[in-house]
Amino acid sequence: MSVDPFCTKSETDKTVFYESASFMVLYDIKPVVRGHCLFIPKRHVVDLPELKKHEQRELWELLCSMIPRILKIYVADGNSYDLTSQIGPYSGRTIAHLHIHLLPRRKDDIYQSDSKNIFEDIKLNRSSFSSADVQKEVSALRKEFGYRGLQK
Repeated sequence: MSVDPFCTKSETDKTVFYESASFMVLYDIKPVVRGHCLFIPKRHVVDLPELKKHEQRELWELLCSMIPRILKIYVADGNSYDLTSQIGPYSGRTIAHLHIHLLPRRKDDIYQSDSKNIFEDIKLNRSSFSSADVQKEVSALRKEFGYRGLQK
């Protein structure tokens, strides 16, 4: 079994830009579109039903407060976005730790054509952004959200 990067502080430190008591919000290291973020429980959780009741409420409140802010930052057209998570062995999941993808969408992004499948790219082909691009986004988001470092 491979190491869970979301349980490894050295990995999450690189791209986390916001946190609540039980969750971290990270910029994806291989974003599909600009603004591709992940909502991740701090404790190891594989599936949504494993969240405690207070974590379920906290996640919902976090999503509802963060989504509009992230959509505004990334100028999502018509407040369009994808919110998805792959759960279980046949979903295409690559990391067995609950994580929810938020992808701000723009009318001119490359996934408007029927020939492109954003869900396949989430799993397989996320190489159009360099690590320097990702770090630039992380720095800007940390400044925007006043993030000072991962808390325990």
